[in-house]
Parts: sequence; structure tokens; C-alpha cells
Amino acid sequence: MNRLAAFALLCATALPVTAQTKILVAKSRVPTGVAFDEPRNFALPTACDEQGRSYVKLVKQGPGWDGLLLRLSGKGMREAEFDTTGALVNIFAVRPNGGVAMMHLDGATNVVDNFGPDGKRESAVRLEPPPTAFFPIQLAVFRSGEMLIGGLHGYRASTAIYDPTGHLVKQFVLNGDAEIERAIEVGDARYTHAPRENNDPVSRSVAITGDDGFVYLMRATSPATVYVISPAGEVIRKIVVSAPTDKGLPDFGIRVVKNRLTVKFDRECDSALSFESCRGTLYTVVDGTTGRRLADYGAGDTAGLLACYAPDPDRFFTFSMSADEHRLEIVETAPK
Repeated sequence: MNRLAAFALLCATALPVTAQTKILVAKSRVPTGVAFDEPRNFALPTACDEQGRSYVKLVKQGPGWDGLLLRLSGKGMREAEFDTTGALVNIFAVRPNGGVAMMHLDGATNVVDNFGPDGKRESAVRLEPPPTAFFPIQLAVFRSGEMLIGGLHGYRASTAIYDPTGHLVKQFVLNGDAEIERAIEVGDARYTHAPRENNDPVSRSVAITGDDGFVYLMRATSPATVYVISPAGEVIRKIVVSAPTDKGLPDFGIRVVKNRLTVKFDRECDSALSFESCRGTLYTVVDGTTGRRLADYGAGDTAGLLACYAPDPDRFFTFSMSADEHRLEIVETAPK
């Protein structure tokens, strides 16, 4: 989903937040040398790996979602480029070796394209059709090579685990998805504009691989629901994360580092179905094993797209535009 137009909203003057919310300020700005001009736009989600390298896709102007997916070092150096031509929207996952996986359709068959850490295409894995077909929206790769793929069949959610060869290990429905679907069937305004249409909690969801090896799949409900899933497709735990304010909506950004789960929220949202109504950014950090709330942060005027997160002490790294709005930079923020 393209979000450049949202920068003006994200970077708006900070609105009041709770007394417990710590305000983030910029500590450093790292130029990347990546040109960011009018015909281009960001795509979501973004990603970060265990080495602190960030991944962001710049979409070319015109039909489709073609563009380069870039891997940037913590110092802003362009380390690799991944060609996304023909890929499904912006579905990609970071592989354990620093490469990435993307998806495309070959007729009715989903195919996962594996790229090495140097950006070169290594293999194409055809996925065995699941019992219930669905359109893929989320992709994550376990350290062992298994893949989690989540998506929608109409407004109904489904999740599947595949082995590295494309064999289906398990297809399942998360226990909270049925409740969302029942609400959509009657046109619940929290999730849909009309009965039996769309499924915003799934379409705005994101899946990432944590540094503990599990996949964390977020449902963009309010409060946010994060499922911790094993390579066998077992839900290890379910974490519910409330926004720091009653008008906060979960965004595409989640990160897991050293058992700390960070969830990014848009705040002061007037509509549960439209991020355009939001005016600011919040982060909530919880214990990734117990769900215990550890800290809330307000991005203030440092808001951007989440690149990486690092704990001890908490620091957030975001993609932003340079002052002249023609270069991409990585901004490190921390509490005052």
C-alpha cells in the first residue's frame, strides 16, 4: 500500500498523549544516498533483519507495483537490490541468510521466488494448492526454511505453512479470525464498510520472523492481536496489545528483538477503517513472552515508516525524507 501521502499526516504537530507516554526525539540522521523523487513512493510493509539491516521498496510511477526492494546497512549503505517485477503487490519476507522471498502467480499457482543476499534470483518454489484457496497477503520465512503464508478467500482469512519445497504442511484458521468474519458478515463498522465485504484486519496485517525463530502474525484489530506461530503451524501464544490512546489503530509495523515485541500504532484516528484520518504515530513495547506492557512512546515530529527497533535502551529507526525531500534517510529516535 502506498503511503507517501500519509507523511504529512504522520509528521503533523504532536497531539496530547497519556502521561506515561515518552516522547521520542531524533538522535541521529543517516543519509542513504537513495534518490526519492516525485514519481516514486514507499510501499508497506518494511522489514529489518537480525543484523539491523533495513528493507524498503520504492515503487515506480505507473500501473502495478514494480520497483526496487533495497537492503540498507545500519550506516545507510545500499547493500543489495532485489527486482520485484511481477511480484504480488508488496509481499516479501526476509530470509535467514539476508536474502528475501517474494511471491508471484503462475496461472492459478502461487510461486515463491527466493533471492540470495546479493540480490540474485536463486530459485522458484511452486506451492501445493491448499484445500481452501486464498489470495496471499502475508509471507514470512522460518529459520528452518518453512514458510508461513496468510491471506484471504473473499473476506475469510486463512493461514498456511509450507515446507521449503512447497509442500503444504498445514492450513488453519486462527481462533480470532472467526469472530472478525462474523462481524464482517453483519457489516460491523470496525472492520468493513458493507456486509460481507473486505477484511481490513487481515489486509492490514503483517507477518515477520522474530529473532527467536517464531513468526509473529499481527491482526490489525483494535486492540492489536499478535499470534506467535511455530514452523509446525502451532500457535505458541497469543498477545493482545492495546494502543496507548483510545483512538490508536495498529499499523503495518511490528518488530521482535530479544523478547521485546514492538507494535506501531497510528493515533488520534477518527475512523477505524481509514488511516488517512489519523494524526500521529505511537509505539508500544511489550514482553514478547508474557504480553506485559513495558513502555509507550510518541513519535512526535520524528514520525516515519518503521525500519528497525533495538532495545536496552529502546531506540527506533525510521525511514524519512531529507530536508530537501529528495533523499531517503534513516532517523534514529529515542526518548528525551
